This record gives sequence, structure tokens and C-alpha cells, in this order.
Amino acid sequence: MGVWYNIDLGNYKGKYTALTPQIEEYKSCDSDGNILKRVSGKFEKGHFLNEETGETHDKAFKLINGKASEGFKGRVKEVENPVLVEGGESEDILTEKEFLFDCPKLYKHLNDGNKEMVFGGWFGNGFKAYKVYVIPSKLYKGFCIMKAGRGQKSQIIKGIVGDLTEMNDLKEKLASVELTIQKVNKAKVEDLLTI
Repeated sequence: MGVWYNIDLGNYKGKYTALTPQIEEYKSCDSDGNILKRVSGKFEKGHFLNEETGETHDKAFKLINGKASEGFKGRVKEVENPVLVEGGESEDILTEKEFLFDCPKLYKHLNDGNKEMVFGGWFGNGFKAYKVYVIPSKLYKGFCIMKAGRGQKSQIIKGIVGDLTEMNDLKEKLASVELTIQKVNKAKVEDLLTI
């Protein structure tokens, strides 16, 4: 559960917490899928070490679905089968990157049909795959906005709200137990001992 901060907005008192997605980290491996440990170099170049065999490697891959995989290079340049979805679905993406997208024909198609386009993409080198939405901009007519993220707000909020609900349930149970205890007579030494 995240940290909550209090804030006063005029006459309104509220609190807020960061929405941080749970990002899966992949283990480093060699080309055969054997797990490697990164060894940082102090005065020499760092390397990767297979702790079982003692072998060192200059290059490592990532173990994804049980297979050694090489990372992405450059940027996504072509998507063969983007998916059209109902407008508003992109509101659930936790946006990490945002771009202005110029394609008047696509803007018209998406805007007229109240649709959005979604596809998987990457920006740069490495292993960060993003869910990317292209939506018609309400502010910049004729342009689209491309939003990319690796987390869904609904998943994160469900975790936070679930945690809050559990905490509130515990508070209610504690209050109920305290109320029950208050109704019970306090034990007295005289009641326990016959003198």
C-alpha cells in the first residue's frame, strides 16, 4: 500500500497517493537460458557471471517465458494489426510517455467513430514493452495523441482500494470488539478469590 499525503484544496480536505505500476523484472541469462549475475567493474569493465559454472559473459540476454531473448532496438515503426477499441478505454492506462501524432485521415476515422487504436510498441533499446493508444485529441483538432504505458490504473487502484477496504474492515472489527469488551464486567480480585 502506498503512502497517503493530506492536501487542502480551498474548502476541501483530501488525500492522495501515487499510482505506481508493478513492473515485471526479467532475470539476466546466457544464450542457453542459464541465469547470470551482473558483476559491476570497479576499474575494469563489468560482466555477467554464471555462479554455477564460474563462466563469465560480456553480453547477457533476458529470460522471458523460459527463453533467452534479446531486447528491442530503436523504435516501433510498423504495426500490421492495430486494434480498434471503444473511445475512453485509454483513460485506464497509466501514461509514461505521450506523443503528438499527425495523421488527419486517422484522426477523422477515430473521431467520427468514437474509437481509439491500441497496439504493443517500444521506444528505445531494452525490454520495455508498452501498451500504446492513439486517440483523437480534443484540444488539438486534426491531431491525435499517442499515450504509452505499462500499467493499468484499474489494477493499481483495485489493490489500493482493496487494501483500504481491508483496513476499514479491521477498524470496524476492532471497534466491535472494543464495544463488546466495554459491555463485559471487569474482573475483580474478590470475584476470583475467596478470602
